[in-house]
Amino acid sequence: MTVKIITWNVRGLNQANKRCVIKNLIHEWKADVYCFQETKIEGDISNIVKDLWANRGVKFCQLEASGTRGGILILWDGKVWEGAISSVGAYSISCQFTGKNQEFTWLLTGVYAPNNREEREEVWWEVGSARGLVNGPWVVCGDFNTVRYPSEKKNCGRISKAMNDFSEFIMDLNLLDPQLAGGKYTWRKGDRHDVAARLDRFLVSNEWDEGFKNIKQSVLPKVTSDHTPIMLQCGNWEPAKSYFKFENWWLHTEGFLERVKEWWTSLTCEGRPDFILAFKLKALKNKLRDWSKSGQGNLALQKQSILSQLAELEETQDQRILNVEEIHSKAELLLEFENIAKYEEISWRQRSRVNWLKQGDNNTKFFHRTANAHKRYNSIDELNVNGEAVKSPEVIKKAIVDFYRELYTKTETWRPSGNYRGGQIISEEDNLMLQKEFEDQEIWESVKLCAGDKAPGPDGYTMAFFTHCWEVIGGEVINAVKNFHERCVFEKSFNSTYVALIPKRIGAKELTDFRPISLIGSVYKIISKLLTERLKKVMHKLVDTQQLAFIKGRQIMDAILMANECVDSRTRSNALGILCKLDIQKAYDHLNWQFLWETLDKRGFGGRWLRWMKFCIQTVKYSVLINGSPTGFFSAQRGLRQGDPLSPFLFIIAMEGLSDMLKTARENLWLKGFKISNRVGCELEITHLQYADDTLIFCDANKEQLRMLRVIFILFEAVSGLHINWNKSFIFPVNVVPDLSSLARTLGGRIGDLPTTYLGMPLGANNRSLGIWNGVIEKCERRLVNWKSQYLSLGGRLTLINSVLDSMPSYMMSLFPIPDGVIDRLDALRRNFLWEGNSETKKFHLVKWAALIGNKQVGGLGVRNLKTQNQCLLMKWLWRLASNEQALWKEVIQAKYEMEDHWSTSMVTNTYGTSLWRTIRNLWPKLRGNCKIKIGNDVKVSFWEDSWLEQGPLKTLFPDVFILNQQQRATVAEVWSNQGWNLSFRRPFNDWEIQRVVEFYRTLEQFRGGNTVQDCLEWKDHKQGRFSVKGAYKKFNPFHTQINGWP
Repeated sequence: MTVKIITWNVRGLNQANKRCVIKNLIHEWKADVYCFQETKIEGDISNIVKDLWANRGVKFCQLEASGTRGGILILWDGKVWEGAISSVGAYSISCQFTGKNQEFTWLLTGVYAPNNREEREEVWWEVGSARGLVNGPWVVCGDFNTVRYPSEKKNCGRISKAMNDFSEFIMDLNLLDPQLAGGKYTWRKGDRHDVAARLDRFLVSNEWDEGFKNIKQSVLPKVTSDHTPIMLQCGNWEPAKSYFKFENWWLHTEGFLERVKEWWTSLTCEGRPDFILAFKLKALKNKLRDWSKSGQGNLALQKQSILSQLAELEETQDQRILNVEEIHSKAELLLEFENIAKYEEISWRQRSRVNWLKQGDNNTKFFHRTANAHKRYNSIDELNVNGEAVKSPEVIKKAIVDFYRELYTKTETWRPSGNYRGGQIISEEDNLMLQKEFEDQEIWESVKLCAGDKAPGPDGYTMAFFTHCWEVIGGEVINAVKNFHERCVFEKSFNSTYVALIPKRIGAKELTDFRPISLIGSVYKIISKLLTERLKKVMHKLVDTQQLAFIKGRQIMDAILMANECVDSRTRSNALGILCKLDIQKAYDHLNWQFLWETLDKRGFGGRWLRWMKFCIQTVKYSVLINGSPTGFFSAQRGLRQGDPLSPFLFIIAMEGLSDMLKTARENLWLKGFKISNRVGCELEITHLQYADDTLIFCDANKEQLRMLRVIFILFEAVSGLHINWNKSFIFPVNVVPDLSSLARTLGGRIGDLPTTYLGMPLGANNRSLGIWNGVIEKCERRLVNWKSQYLSLGGRLTLINSVLDSMPSYMMSLFPIPDGVIDRLDALRRNFLWEGNSETKKFHLVKWAALIGNKQVGGLGVRNLKTQNQCLLMKWLWRLASNEQALWKEVIQAKYEMEDHWSTSMVTNTYGTSLWRTIRNLWPKLRGNCKIKIGNDVKVSFWEDSWLEQGPLKTLFPDVFILNQQQRATVAEVWSNQGWNLSFRRPFNDWEIQRVVEFYRTLEQFRGGNTVQDCLEWKDHKQGRFSVKGAYKKFNPFHTQINGWP
């Protein structure tokens, strides 16, 4: 069954020429139902209806206009649908439809809301009243004259009360807001379209969502009105060619491991270990496929059989009393049915890719719905090919395969050698570690590190199968992996790869709008994971400090913090600067293999490692998954796979080529970065920051420097195959830069304005602004609408809040202080979601909020207190600063703010601006009060200020002695030697002071001298003295005492 509905604010139907245009569009669109708003017509409209739709079976209902204001007209094909008016209000009209050829009844409510917040409140009440007219599928559509989020209105910076009203209306009625494809706005004002918003939309109920596997809301071309028509298409997917995929629920069936063991041992062949493994896995796959079609491996058949047997027993029970054997049989059938329900939940969880929610809590409906939502989002039913919109499946498949075959094929006929200055060279010791023999335990650890629920590759096996059946198949896997170590080759079928296409945006129609994610085979995944774990151990020695991705001890937040501090320093200096934000086109896909091999060779990697890398990368064969069907089979000549564990690490090694070129330009004074501080003696300068391919470059607003950058980019493109996408690359002026357009032409990028975003976080924004949190609130609201609470148990809703919804703002809270207004909004969303329950029941908040955010150990539910969580996340920066690790971000902070002591910077007193450190530094007293000093070599510990003795700081214990001391800023090392304490005082002590001085020196007697280990801070509430956000939250959550909020 398919349904097509169109809603459109036509801005009047009085004009004959406009009706002529609409008539042609109706003929072209061929929809089932049309809902037109703002008809501006009073009285009889039947003649106009005939003029609009040349269909003898056309039926209609209307809400008359008030003079020339408002009016709604609903048209439908009477040969397909039987329609009847359910209600007519002041701002809406509802019509119930029943299919003539199929039993499907649903309600449509058309809305035209006034442009006034107070009057719109009546609309929300009126539409809500219509919900009770039908207990089934419901569609609400029309012009709501408001938006939900700032992103739905051009140049809108803040969430308004009207937006919150609209969102609460949608959530209160448990409606879904399908994302809009094909455009961002539905209304535009003026010729230049400076004012635009998404005022029109479809909203659907859960029953409607469950009735159709494929639901798509999209904009149509804008004609004759300043509003855009919107189409809602609903139907089912075309059946796709299936391929074998291991079902993790099979692992829970009785006797599965024994069955696999029996099959596995019966399979025999001769050859290399990798060939034997490939043969046995393929043969086992055939046996599993046959078994899955039989009773025990097929849930549908089992379910049908059990229900049939239960029905027979129920019928028998109606006629007589069941005997003992029948009663026992019925009990066993019911138990089997419960097991099948559990298996279904596991199966749908695997399809849903939901990792935060475990099975076993009656969340099958939720997993089912999430899996369908993923399939809708990823489906490709229309594509632009050579400038034309194509819907033919065969044409779409050919276009996609041709595109990716060309993408992974090297096009340059000649490439210069990358003779740039090399970086760090790998040591002989590290080479021995990388190339040593693979141990059995190491291979097994690699298997366990692979997620068991991830989508399988062409072999169809999930890693859960390998983990569960390791005692049966592990021997052959180990032999095959060890054979690869020795011979540097493996069975090429292991390297077959499916390419899954993930749309970068809703309604993607261009081939470049999809992100190719590789689904690699299970055996190759084990090998790649093993090699990756080894490579991780040396990456910090190979990659420069400006690269923050995938290196132990470096974090994505480091890049964001440094970028904001650099912009803040430049802004405060009033010096003119340029910030370049680069977008590398198809970064992984375009990397030249020869450049990668040359780079690895120059970095000193051994011959065996190079042979491993070449075989792993060069023997890949691709098939593209198009709407779930594998299509094509082709090799590659360049690129790395997104989804291969090795790829991120090989890529950032290759990206070091660009970093080395930029460093060379800085050392030769061809390029000047942003100075962190103008203090005398501070020479720290940042020219660039990288997180994988996300690159920021800082330089003077100088044509010569931009010209040098252009030369560097051209050279890097030539040697690496990586191209800068200048349409998506921007230059941002820092301070008022004259002749900016000329500078942009010199480099080639587009001109942007600060603030912008970097790695999904604000860059150059006022860190105390409410507007920077709009995206977080919008994301949380959208997730809550998509994850309807009635599909989840109370435990599932609580898990979602704790593991997912709390993590959404946590990314921002790791650097930015969260405003109270944002906390209030997020708390309201979380409270309502938790207690929402079934949509037909009223929401009752069963316990007070304090009980929800209390720690579980004292009777709370563990929902995060966002204010406390924010502070604990920010404290982590202070802890890291005080630690002994070396990091570029620490150099930036220490250079910019100076160190007050060896543990923290001085208090920041200037205005907040775009700097993030002032807010973080304000939390130092709170952190320090919960830390103690672990004495090492004494060089960092303040003799008077720090708590290096059990009793506390000496300054606090002996203030009278401190006042007389001449070394008030001395460290312990500066006043201690093997001969004792070397303390000097301003004057001799008076008689009445002698006793205090004696007590002072007695207190010092407990100190026995330091050692060669560096001093460090220790967290008081952890046995090993380690700070963690979780531990700090437990300490500082104001609701950590016994909760009495339960009824």
